Amino acid sequence: MSGTAHGEPKPVSSVHDLALPGVRQGMHHIASYRIMKSMQTSQREYKVQAVDRALDILDCFSFQSRELSLAEIAHATGLNKTTAKRLMSNLAHRGYLLQDPATRNYRLGLRLFELGGIVFSSFSLRQAAAPSMNRLQKETGATVLLGMMMEDQVLYVDKREGRGMIRISSDIGWRRPVHYGMLGPVLLAFMDRKEVKRLLARDPLQQHTPFSITDENAFSLRLEQIRQDGYLVERQEAVEGVIGISGPIRDYSRKVVAAMGIVVMMAKSQNKNDIDRYIKMVTEACSATSSALGYLKI
Repeated sequence: MSGTAHGEPKPVSSVHDLALPGVRQGMHHIASYRIMKSMQTSQREYKVQAVDRALDILDCFSFQSRELSLAEIAHATGLNKTTAKRLMSNLAHRGYLLQDPATRNYRLGLRLFELGGIVFSSFSLRQAAAPSMNRLQKETGATVLLGMMMEDQVLYVDKREGRGMIRISSDIGWRRPVHYGMLGPVLLAFMDRKEVKRLLARDPLQQHTPFSITDENAFSLRLEQIRQDGYLVERQEAVEGVIGISGPIRDYSRKVVAAMGIVVMMAKSQNKNDIDRYIKMVTEACSATSSALGYLKI
């Protein structure tokens, strides 16, 4: 959305021509203010123009034109070669373009692949998980959460609110440290150990409740248990009085791409039979979502 003025300011000369002698000084200040605002507007428009030009460059590429030269891009966008080269160098520096060292031609960079993967994963994941999330919420009355990794943290991408009086502070779009709650540990459990170590160095274990695991060795054992069981029962480690039961979701590549779980109050889950029933429902929901994402269990 561009910021355009309601009308073009009149030239300064016309302001003085129209002004009466007694108000010329005040009109001079108004004219100066208009000139300043005009300069600011021009600067904003220039910045928007630079973004538009960069996007025009990216739009030059297609399945039919996967690799282009500087001259081809300059011609397609109407930019001179100097301007096009400067913009393309910036895009290449940020990973949005790649330049072939031999041909000097350009093609789309891996950063766009990463961003596209994030968008695709988010939308396809929510669509695939929706039936299972709806069923879990209906059958348990509990809050259902769906999360995936985003920039080294857990991003809540979908949620079904429970029927109880207690609301869980975990809205869609929120991010949490990867070790927090019931979703993060499930995602960590199926990662490379070096990656787990890096993530925990970024966000060290914290004492959220008296039941939180803060010892790294104990936490490593917890991750191993999740890998063996295929699910997690998290008891009051993030929020007192709350139990989280979660499991992993895999895609067609067999990689764990997300985690889903339910949040129930302690009073409703004291009985072991209740816990076992919840575990069965959660793991079945995760399995159904994985199948919807193309995962085939061998």
